[in-house]
Amino acid sequence: MPGKLTLYPSSAPSRSFVLSEGREYVAGRDPESDVPLEDPRVSVRHARLSGAERGWRIRDLDSKNGTFVNGVRGEELDLSDEDWLSFGGLLARFERVSDEHVANLSALRTERLRTSAELSREMLGLDPRALLRRLIESAIALAGAERGFVLIVGGQGRLQTEVSFGGAPFPSGMDRFAGSVGAVERALATGKPVVAADAKSDAFLAKRRSVIELGIGALACVPLSAPNGVLGVLYVDGRREGGTFTDLDLEILEALAEHASLVLAGAEVGRRIRKLADDTPQDAVSPSDWREALAKELAATPLPPSGAASPDA
Repeated sequence: MPGKLTLYPSSAPSRSFVLSEGREYVAGRDPESDVPLEDPRVSVRHARLSGAERGWRIRDLDSKNGTFVNGVRGEELDLSDEDWLSFGGLLARFERVSDEHVANLSALRTERLRTSAELSREMLGLDPRALLRRLIESAIALAGAERGFVLIVGGQGRLQTEVSFGGAPFPSGMDRFAGSVGAVERALATGKPVVAADAKSDAFLAKRRSVIELGIGALACVPLSAPNGVLGVLYVDGRREGGTFTDLDLEILEALAEHASLVLAGAEVGRRIRKLADDTPQDAVSPSDWREALAKELAATPLPPSGAASPDA
């Protein structure tokens, strides 16, 4: 029977690997491994998983920090359904799955990607405010989160809560951001998504007031980027721990954020053009002067570079 190994890194989305019976899989930090493990505690070639009719086994490959099954360290151990593994500290869960379940996993991934593409098409033509609300509702539904925010760069480079949505005790319509400020700061500073499967165990986020007081379990924060800077961030979280956000969730969130960024950037260009037209009587300037003024306006950089904004919370 096939197996499924789900990795639960603390600062990245969970990721699953389907393991076919009759094969061997090397897990390790080597990116060419059958099961790549991106964690400094993991050895380059850490362990080997093998499956046969008699069952699945895992063998440690002289790793530095050891291989554990349900807390027991060993050189070679049998694997049972729903066992917890540790590759030098990186947690994973092993499951026995049927061929039908494997097929359903593939179909589910295809269906979720199709739904994401359909939502992106639905957002075409929406005004910016409606776009942001549709964005956050879609992100929460697709990622299985409990609440979310869209933060947009406003005056003086500060992030303002443009749209919020969530269930009790996080009501819709909150006018201030009440999530992890640390995650937002990191996303803005690096220009890359921030994902925590267990925020209370994350070295950077665990001691943040928002994480402690709100009991945030898992979170994802994706920048809304444009060629000349950052427009804001898409942020979702939940109180449930243990891999709430998967690599597919992050892929979908990034696709939605990219689509929203393009629409918002276009709306900003349109706003600047309208303002320039209102402020400049066209009968007072020549066409060439108008084109030059327009070029200067569009070449300006009103949006701050990544890391320049700070949340208003």
